[in-house]
Amino acid sequence: MHNLALCYHHTAAPCSMQVGAQLLALAIKDASRTDKPTSYSGLLLSVSATDPATLASKLELINEYCPIPEFIACTQYAKSHSTLEQSKLSTYDGQSLEWQINTLQNLLPIRDQQIADELATVNDSGKQLITTIDDALTKTAELKTARDERLNQAQFTAQRSGVDMQLMTASTAKKLADSVASKGGDERYWALCLFVGEQGELNKIKGVL
Repeated sequence: MHNLALCYHHTAAPCSMQVGAQLLALAIKDASRTDKPTSYSGLLLSVSATDPATLASKLELINEYCPIPEFIACTQYAKSHSTLEQSKLSTYDGQSLEWQINTLQNLLPIRDQQIADELATVNDSGKQLITTIDDALTKTAELKTARDERLNQAQFTAQRSGVDMQLMTASTAKKLADSVASKGGDERYWALCLFVGEQGELNKIKGVL
């Protein structure tokens, strides 16, 4: 799985989310970038606002639940942006976009869900073994109770992150780029993160966010 992110403070000059989406689309189509994916089904996460303070507040929701490095950096920048005068801001120099190789386990909710699923499997297997050992029931009762308490603590419940999500099925980089380019509106403060991978991987991300 790969991801590519672009936030409002990465651009060479301030621009709307629509323009930012077009810049992201150009990066997707650029075959010269290293570590680019070989298939192009995508899940686009986006957050936008009319002012930096609101953007920071929205991003904090997803950062607390599912930390994404680019969104964390954008939150910090937006917080600073909201407290500084425009003349004191750093000059926009632009930033090169590069693909990052990612795994589902890097996303905290996915990892928590996987742990919960694995513990549930262990729990089911353990129950089957315990029921076949009649003469050990008395001795194992206390151990089973303590074990069940630990397993119950590992249950996972997906939360609402507040991020906008859009699944995109594409066979080529150009088709995915065309879908991304149409995203967004006139908001001046925004953050975009595109995950590209197998459909099953993308559905898992969408399911927990």
